[in-house]
Amino acid sequence: MSTNRRRTDSSDLLYRGLVYATIAFLVATIIVPLVFIVSVSFRPPTEFFGEPHLIPHDPTLQTWVTGFNEIKDNLVNSLFVAAGTAIIALLITIPGAYAFARTRFPGRKVGFYLIVGAMLFPYIVLIIPVTSLWHDLGLFNTIHGLWIAYQIFVVPFAMWILRDFFESLPANLEEAAQVYGCTQFSAFVRVVLPLSAPGIVAVGFLAFLVGWNDFLFSNLLTTGFGPRPAVPVLFQTVSGSSGERVFWGKLMVEVLIIGTPPTVLYVFSRRYLSEAFAA
Repeated sequence: MSTNRRRTDSSDLLYRGLVYATIAFLVATIIVPLVFIVSVSFRPPTEFFGEPHLIPHDPTLQTWVTGFNEIKDNLVNSLFVAAGTAIIALLITIPGAYAFARTRFPGRKVGFYLIVGAMLFPYIVLIIPVTSLWHDLGLFNTIHGLWIAYQIFVVPFAMWILRDFFESLPANLEEAAQVYGCTQFSAFVRVVLPLSAPGIVAVGFLAFLVGWNDFLFSNLLTTGFGPRPAVPVLFQTVSGSSGERVFWGKLMVEVLIIGTPPTVLYVFSRRYLSEAFAA
């Protein structure tokens, strides 16, 4: 009996050791590059190369001032694009997912799988037709043009998530609300929507993330003469403007600035995200 217990304890100890080692490795792969990025963002150009060191010898805020001033207008554009993408996606997918999940009509399953099946389509092949169509419709180089373009790949996964979340709710929820005087619409607004808050927040966060981080559409559907988001500007910094050298400090500053809003938004919405994907 004691031998079996010692074997079990040894197995548990080995398992925990492997788990902790894996976690430590994953944390290190995240923390070490982040610390390096922060370190470089405070270095003057003379310290970019040479002997490796994490703490700048002569720290400066000039790279932060320069980097922020170059992308501040683009950050505002990114905010409008991402927020608009999330709002439009929710306006489309909340009633659509509710209809697919809680009502019965001919072609319901076929229609849903056709919408979700769009996620299997490689969106890069849409660039030429979308760009041509956006030119013809006057949507090129506009924020609302990006709002509409992003719905092509935001709506399918948003519909998928919300439909499954609505289906997880009790089947007679609306009927119980109607017994107490609610109409079908008021039952949806006053009962179903509050209970679906985790799924709605998750979809809104993911849609915001697409609008904020996308490079492909934002680079090809806007130019420097229009409302250009921040990510294409970051690419210009990475590649070096006009073939010149890359300013590494400014690049690291822009990476940190662009990465901060989604991170903050995730911190505030992580509880809803965990509830949504656990449902």
